[in-house]
Amino acid sequence: MNKYFLISLIFVLFTLSCSNNNNKEYDAVSNNDSKDIFSNRDIIFKNLELNNEEDNSVKNTNEYSISNAGVKFAPPINSIKLSDKERDDIISQTGYGKDYFYTDSMFIDENIKITCLAAYMKKDEVSLDNFINFIRSMKNGNNFTEEYYIINGRKNIQFKINMDNNTFLLYTIFEPKNDYYFILNYTFPVSYLHDSIIRIGSSLSSVRF
Repeated sequence: MNKYFLISLIFVLFTLSCSNNNNKEYDAVSNNDSKDIFSNRDIIFKNLELNNEEDNSVKNTNEYSISNAGVKFAPPINSIKLSDKERDDIISQTGYGKDYFYTDSMFIDENIKITCLAAYMKKDEVSLDNFINFIRSMKNGNNFTEEYYIINGRKNIQFKINMDNNTFLLYTIFEPKNDYYFILNYTFPVSYLHDSIIRIGSSLSSVRF
């Protein structure tokens, strides 16, 4: 694996971790009777059709199974799966996500500079709301979008954050199955925006419960 890319990735994630350190003590939901955001009838989830074109050049046939979440998916094409040690080293140096979910695997495309983290979280309304509050705390001006979709028949929440006009973070959370939320987090550079979106769209469309 390219050491320079690994160092750059750690720097980006460490910056993210530090910038949000003060938000980790986010209050739990103030209303203990609040419902899971996926069952909120005030939110309209729109059908999202991904990869309508038959473009096999961006489709990854390497499918991975996340057994606890009851899901299979393909990471962005040309991604390599990090070893458990490489994955754990990144998390230990950055604190990246460890307080909010269980990390299953991490993938990197060294050419396009896309990373893909696959994770899951036990179904729990307070934990989910705390995680969402953590993501929303990254909002700074107009760098943030929050959208609601249905992908392959399941509800999905997407948060896209522009980090210093250099790197995008895309958090996606799928409604639970087998008592777990399935989480995919992608990072991708502004300089490869078009290619990254195509590859990430293909990855999201591959998710099957």
